[in-house]
Amino acid sequence: MCEAVRVDDLTNIAKLRARSGDLGGRIIAVESDKGGLGKTTLAVELAYCLDGVLVDLDWHDGSAARALGWRHEQRARSPLLDALEAGRMPRTIRSAPSKPDLVPSGPELEQRQPPARTIADALVHWASEWQRPVVVDTHPGGGDAANGAAEAAHLVPTPCPLAEKELAALDGWCAVMDGYPLMLVPNRVPRVPPASQLNWITRIAQRYSLPVSTPIPDSTTWLPRRKARTAVCSARSVSPRSEPLVSAFAAITQEVADHV
Repeated sequence: MCEAVRVDDLTNIAKLRARSGDLGGRIIAVESDKGGLGKTTLAVELAYCLDGVLVDLDWHDGSAARALGWRHEQRARSPLLDALEAGRMPRTIRSAPSKPDLVPSGPELEQRQPPARTIADALVHWASEWQRPVVVDTHPGGGDAANGAAEAAHLVPTPCPLAEKELAALDGWCAVMDGYPLMLVPNRVPRVPPASQLNWITRIAQRYSLPVSTPIPDSTTWLPRRKARTAVCSARSVSPRSEPLVSAFAAITQEVADHV
């Protein structure tokens, strides 16, 4: 497991964003087998740091789109489903400089999911046309939309807190997803994590020959209460409170870019 690089992280993030075209056409699908593991936060930060397009396939109100201020109640139809059904490119919601560009889906997707192959083909086509990296946030636990994203993905980052139930679920998830390009992302890691949990995630990574990213430190004292509808890494300056988190996301983004 890598150590988070504590250098000029905002400068590094700016460089990654400036090189977005180098990853044009690449697809990163953030997936997990259950909710509450940090998937949506990771997807938003990766999409921002890569200056990519965030395609949101999560239809619940805890979705990335809602976290960024998009409200399905104010829309008559789903932008993503409209694009799929019309066979056209979706219109991205061009966000402020502090947010990634967005393609939301909304609650209609739950009952109207296209087949996985349709989702996969669409994502590949969209990524090729945009010539930007595409980061996909998925509904936890699979389904046709999430399966299609995994089929299309060049990398599938999978966040997991170092906790007993979550690691047991991760073990089963990696068995189900064996053969997909997973990257394990330890999340909410305490300053001194228990050796047994470190050993467990190491065994999982070795069993399936999976890379393990820089760990995301525990930020439960403030991140869940954060009300800003922006990426954490979009800040103009880094406070002592957010510095470990920004440093970790900068390092993870570089690792993701290296893998795809």
